[in-house]
Amino acid sequence: MKNSMKFLLFLLITSDTIVFSQETKPFISDRLVKKWATPQELKVPESACFDPQHNLIFVSNIVGESGAKDHIGFISEITPDGKIKTLEWITGLNAPKGIGVYGNMLYVSDIDRVVGIDIDKSKIVKTWDIPNAKFLNDIAVSKEGTVYVSDMQDNAVYQIQDGKLSLLVKSDKLNGPNGLYAENGYVLAGLQDRVIKIDPTTKKITDFITNTGPIDGLAPEGNGNYLISDWQGHVYEAYPGKDKTLLLDTTPDKMNAADISHVIGEKMLLVPTFSDNRVVAYTLK
Repeated sequence: MKNSMKFLLFLLITSDTIVFSQETKPFISDRLVKKWATPQELKVPESACFDPQHNLIFVSNIVGESGAKDHIGFISEITPDGKIKTLEWITGLNAPKGIGVYGNMLYVSDIDRVVGIDIDKSKIVKTWDIPNAKFLNDIAVSKEGTVYVSDMQDNAVYQIQDGKLSLLVKSDKLNGPNGLYAENGYVLAGLQDRVIKIDPTTKKITDFITNTGPIDGLAPEGNGNYLISDWQGHVYEAYPGKDKTLLLDTTPDKMNAADISHVIGEKMLLVPTFSDNRVVAYTLK
């Protein structure tokens, strides 16, 4: 012990470049309470979506490379208490990412197409191919049933209205659109540094929330504020005209935070952990 102390004193005296590091730890805000985590049996879960009609959570599993047309991606069914009901419910997909529910249909982005799944029949019943698409990502569905899908690598957002596919908007102003949410006649899109509003009628793009950093998931909190994730493992509460507030940081555990979802009525935040192969649920107070 004495020799060790002498060596430490020698270092302190003779060197002015010593750096003392402190191990970082995960951060969970006192506004979050962990409810459950699925078994680590999912395969690169990217997006989670609660379906109140069927009382199920659907999860997209990329499985392989995020841009590979390998037909090994699948959709899982999870119960609201975190149990995996059916691991490989719908199979044969290509790195599925964004998902959204309307009525009895589940919509899934599949690199360059949108797949429509009849939930009761547990089968794919419709496919919308998008020949010019480069990297389809998130999906949002309006209260009227219009489906929106972002193309992250082509700065575009498409829509499916009354069963017909069309380009909603394509612009450099979109800057890598990922997370989407449809509300009050607008489409909100999370970019690399902000959230913007798109007017589907006029195609006008306006800034909504700035200085966000890169956005993966975008979800409403239900009180005029929003929840955003950055994939690395951070979840923030974001507000128009204010700085964001950190709610969750799992980067020290190398746990990602992909396309989050918030079940407003249950105050339940769903976080797909991507390479950690789980979905973790938190109560948001």
